[in-house]
Amino acid sequence: MNDSPSPLPATPIRLIAFDLDGTVLGHDQVASPRVRAAIRAAAAQGIAVTIATGRNVSTARKYAHELGVNAPVICSQGGELHDFKTDRTLFSLSMDDALACEVIDFGERHPHWHTILYHSGQTYIQRKIFEDAFYARLLSDAAPRLVPSLREIVTGTHADKLIFAMEAEHTPGAIRALREFVGDRAIVVQSHAMFAEVNPLGAHKGAGLARLAARLGIPREAVMAIGDQENDVTMLLWAGLGVAMGQGPDLVKHSARWVAPSIDEDGAAVAIERFVLNQTPSAA
Repeated sequence: MNDSPSPLPATPIRLIAFDLDGTVLGHDQVASPRVRAAIRAAAAQGIAVTIATGRNVSTARKYAHELGVNAPVICSQGGELHDFKTDRTLFSLSMDDALACEVIDFGERHPHWHTILYHSGQTYIQRKIFEDAFYARLLSDAAPRLVPSLREIVTGTHADKLIFAMEAEHTPGAIRALREFVGDRAIVVQSHAMFAEVNPLGAHKGAGLARLAARLGIPREAVMAIGDQENDVTMLLWAGLGVAMGQGPDLVKHSARWVAPSIDEDGAAVAIERFVLNQTPSAA
């Protein structure tokens, strides 16, 4: 970890991947003018720019457009790679129905966990415990579908992933319980203070970023990744230049080569200005 002035990378950056929430999007789910300008300036210089998010394709779409992303987008924690230019899915992973049903049943044994199923680009819930604004802000632009049984949705098919939403003080315990329950059958990560996620094996941002870089013919030394949460750690470690946001937890900061200012100080823009645009960062 290094939060002091840092020299430019030895290899020029050719690909930038950034997380959305807490990295380029503030609490209002909007990127600041400075962040948008930095991303677009990098793209204008011919740098490949992409999003690496836990969101599914449908909810990543609007941000890809608004931010001027010019490369395929890493969705569902690295479980999906989608090209919005052609509207084609280039790669996808899923969880088999037997495991998904086991995880759903396990979640139902914890009354303070709220189960959210991602399946074929749609989100589903069995009970509604949050206001519409919560679902719209953190999951999608539309409320998830309320169904009688999540098991019925996945039986005979698959799940993209499962999220358990809860009050933040319960999340660390939920992460531990889920990891013990699924073992080596799935990947469990914390993507938000209130979210414990269960993803298919191989679905993590580091693998997604490696897959995209290989597709573009860009070596990892020429890749910069920016993130703020535990689910960003794999891509920060894989990239030649991993950048952690200043407000992120210590685990994330210790996984990065450089620590940017916080989201409130336009940290993602500062990193892009310093390492890609070769500008001296101005005061946020």
